[in-house]
Amino acid sequence: MQPITAEDPAWIGPYRLLGRLGAGGMGRVYLARSEGGRTVAVKLVLQELARDAEFRQRFAQEVSAARRVGGQWTAPVLDADTGAAVPWVATGYVPGPSLTEVVDRDHGPLPDTSVRALASGLSQALASIHAVGLVHRDLKPSNILVTVDGPRVIDFGIARALDGRSAAADVRTRTGVMVGSPGFMSPEQVRGESVTEASDVFCLGAVLAYAATGRTPFGGADSGVHSVLYRIAQEEPDLEGVPSRVAGLIRACLVKDPAGRPSVAELVDATRDAEPAGAWLPGALLAQLGQRAARLLDAEAPQSFRPSPHAPAPSPAVAPTPTPAPSPYGPTAFGTPPPGPGPYGPAQPSPYASVQPVPHLQTYAPLPPPAPARSGGRTALIVVCSVLGGILLVPILLIVIGILVEKDDEGTPELKKIEGAVPDPYLGSWEGVIRTSSGERVHGRFEISQGEKGMSVAKVRLTGPEALCEGENTLRAVDDEKITLDGGRKTRAVPKGTKECAPPPPQTLALRTDGKLDWLMGGAEAVLEPATTSDAAVHPKFLGTWRLAAQHTDDRMRITIKQGDVGAKVATATGAGRHADCSWVSVLAGAHNDRLVLSPLEPAASSCPVRGRMVLTPAGEGKLYVTRGGGPAMEELTRVDP
Repeated sequence: MQPITAEDPAWIGPYRLLGRLGAGGMGRVYLARSEGGRTVAVKLVLQELARDAEFRQRFAQEVSAARRVGGQWTAPVLDADTGAAVPWVATGYVPGPSLTEVVDRDHGPLPDTSVRALASGLSQALASIHAVGLVHRDLKPSNILVTVDGPRVIDFGIARALDGRSAAADVRTRTGVMVGSPGFMSPEQVRGESVTEASDVFCLGAVLAYAATGRTPFGGADSGVHSVLYRIAQEEPDLEGVPSRVAGLIRACLVKDPAGRPSVAELVDATRDAEPAGAWLPGALLAQLGQRAARLLDAEAPQSFRPSPHAPAPSPAVAPTPTPAPSPYGPTAFGTPPPGPGPYGPAQPSPYASVQPVPHLQTYAPLPPPAPARSGGRTALIVVCSVLGGILLVPILLIVIGILVEKDDEGTPELKKIEGAVPDPYLGSWEGVIRTSSGERVHGRFEISQGEKGMSVAKVRLTGPEALCEGENTLRAVDDEKITLDGGRKTRAVPKGTKECAPPPPQTLALRTDGKLDWLMGGAEAVLEPATTSDAAVHPKFLGTWRLAAQHTDDRMRITIKQGDVGAKVATATGAGRHADCSWVSVLAGAHNDRLVLSPLEPAASSCPVRGRMVLTPAGEGKLYVTRGGGPAMEELTRVDP
């Protein structure tokens, strides 16, 4: 659990926040306590989703349905305000780690008795969910919490609101979006077909196989997403190592044809004798769970956010505001990968290593039916990038899942061949947004110049919520499909002197048929679009002096934005309250007509705090909206100069 910061509300509705539990495609989730003393998990919806009338309607419907879900093996929906300016929902807090953490970190694969008990509890949970007309759609280890008295399924029904499909399981989706997590999706989800209760049964089989072996039955992330999805749709599961006592049950759940899978009722009957009770897990793991529950349930509210005993009742966390334009920088989670080395800082444990992220929306194109092999290049687009940022030295692990792309001969872009030099289509400035596993987004800008092999041809700038890292890469190789860059050197870091930026590693750039670039670095990917370079990159609507009237006096500031190119210092700010003597400067990280990205604000004096990245969008005459750091909320800037 992470501590509450000044960017977080102190209260959401009647719930006092104790700490951050995670973030995902719907918003942020907090540990909170009701006025009566009950510990709950409160999810605050993303601003960009809150502005979507269609989403709000679906969200209200799904919350209403989820309230009706009962049973012992689910986390109940306790409260919600779906009509608030920023909707939220409160569920019973389950004081246990996710199944992912138990298997990957705390214990390893579970014994067959525990897997059968898990199957019993999860089957009963699905029965409760299906009984009110919901399909979970995203049953996976990170959505299953493990407690001393059995498993609990969370986040049921919400995936439907994110999905945008009707209650009748309409096969149509918006822009081909599929809800689910690679490795724990059903064949019908992979193909974009109708999703019914049988889909949850298939996902249950994959979860049980993972619990029994520590790996997914259709390959892991290192196999490539396209490969995993293809195996789910076309190949038999790999159940090597699954104990014989549970192998038959798991194999039955993983039948490709939905009609051939057992019903949830049949699974409940088949596992009733294994219902979790008493010591359903190994003794050492049960003891660890008990200690963890005691620590979290003893959590107290941060001192700085406790209201005075004589203060009036707290106001709602988010007041109604005019609807701003959507921002691409709202938090989005892509799951929680295991800690690993990152190109912009040393590997450290994820700040959410022991908490449960909320579910997320992933946009993988549905797989078509099998087709004869075609000739043509096959390019593996797999990239991983890490940026460490934050005043508290919290690592931001960036991961964008790659997709194996197959190109027709006639669809491959024609590149200008210059031996030992960069083809013309790659030259220029490129920008894109890289989504992080912790629910934040990082702005990337890449400037590609001409040069021979071994020369520096690429400038890389990554701007995260709390850090900006810049570096250069040299040209290694060029072919018809891509250019490859060697590892380079670090050229700048903001805040100055931070140890959170390291030299950028090797990268690959592949030109797309739509004129964009697939950017690859390490093990994840990003799509880059052409960007402009100019000495006057800032649109006039952003120029001038602005006042930020933050909730807390110490966070208030005046910020002046002047004209300049990307990479130049274009913003200065002065503080208020305890920081009245502080001043900051900020670098222009990205510029568009409707968006301005400023690097984290670097203080002039070491006694002043670093301020997070600022993403500015227009909000009408004389006003701007600003998202600071990795926060989900937008605040308002008001022009104070003529």
